[in-house]
Amino acid sequence: MTRTQLNLGLLAVAAALGVAVFFSQKKDAPGPPLTPLKSAALTRIAVEHPGAPALRLEKRDAQWFLAQPVEAAVDEFEVNALVALAEAETKDKLEGAKLAELELEPPRYTITLDDTVIAFGGVEPLQYRRYVKVGEVVSLIEDPPSAALDKDYADLVAKGIFPASAEIERIQLPKLTLAKTDGKWVLAPPDPRPGADEMQKLVDAWKNARSMWNEQASGLQVKGDRVKVSLKGGEIREFVIAATDPQFKLHRPDLGVTFVLSKALADDMLKLAAPPATPPPPPPETP
Repeated sequence: MTRTQLNLGLLAVAAALGVAVFFSQKKDAPGPPLTPLKSAALTRIAVEHPGAPALRLEKRDAQWFLAQPVEAAVDEFEVNALVALAEAETKDKLEGAKLAELELEPPRYTITLDDTVIAFGGVEPLQYRRYVKVGEVVSLIEDPPSAALDKDYADLVAKGIFPASAEIERIQLPKLTLAKTDGKWVLAPPDPRPGADEMQKLVDAWKNARSMWNEQASGLQVKGDRVKVSLKGGEIREFVIAATDPQFKLHRPDLGVTFVLSKALADDMLKLAAPPATPPPPPPETP
């Protein structure tokens, strides 16, 4: 083989490799959105599972709220999974599909965005994409996160025990009460040992507490000591201390939701920290 032939052969191999890399990196054009709706323009969402109460969300002053079966602030991360369905990418469309075989007749559940109903069926076995139906069109989409779409409304309730704007004015614990009087925290029964810093630390623990996850306990009688927290404006929220081990659980009877918190927060939220020890006086100087 001459040097010229060798060089031509190397060039051909290099060209072939370049073409292979180009096509391996080339991505298919994205599919059309599932609906003509825009996520940011949505104002109403309904999640309906057979045999379970419908979950309804409403957008008020640019903020989403759970409206049914209870009124509550929502977890924005979970709601985003619902809102994103409006513009979810359609991976494929199926013509002449047998709806019953895809679990779309009847559907497993439906989600309604404003007035557009999305029926959800089963999962295809190869790429685990979800069969959905909008109008008469059956499509495949990436399977959305299940926590936001299931029938447990507790997943949608905000993880923060209180909104960031809340101002606590009174905390009534099983064995002590903290109340704000003339801008200062006052302890009942009186105890001179905890100072202002220790009382503020307990209040801040309540204000900033966030659950790791929520559990639905609707219709259940949860037993335990009760805590009442009064907010500026007159709202009073009542909690049941459902457990302190292995997790710290606070139940809100009015919502039927149990907040599951870190066990470490139990002491911060239920007990006043001990004030710093006073150092002993220095020994007298010897002459």
